[in-house]
Amino acid sequence: MAGMTRIYVPADVAMLRRLAETGELASTEPVHMVTRALREAHPDADIEDLEYTAFDDAALASAALLVHGSEPRRVVVSADVPDERVTERPGGTAADLHGAVGFAQVAAVHMDDADAAAEIAARLAAETPDPAAAEDHLLDWYAPSELHGLLADLGSSSP
Repeated sequence: MAGMTRIYVPADVAMLRRLAETGELASTEPVHMVTRALREAHPDADIEDLEYTAFDDAALASAALLVHGSEPRRVVVSADVPDERVTERPGGTAADLHGAVGFAQVAAVHMDDADAAAEIAARLAAETPDPAAAEDHLLDWYAPSELHGLLADLGSSSP
């Protein structure tokens, strides 16, 4: 039986809406995970530290998605996929995901709160946009079962 790999998918609110509507999350960006290269670079780190590094890289990649316009909240979707569905990229935490993530594979949704969103919106409106403006904010954690309520709380406007 194939093993499972925890991946961290950089996303935005529009991608969450598509996940809620279609049951699938597709990403054209690399996902992030604990890679061989990350383990080799930090041989004394425990798995939680390595996972946090991969998660943080996904959050930073999510901020870059906001430059193209969307609701100003970083989003990371944690999911468990079969090992053969991911191919590590050289160095770092990036990997290519083959196919979409199904809703049943989602372990958690992480998203900026309203304060971080306001800070990001202000920075994106600046003369020199800075999508990484909320890096000092931690992303809030939501169970997959909370996705529809979370999106309803954000409003029904399209990004």
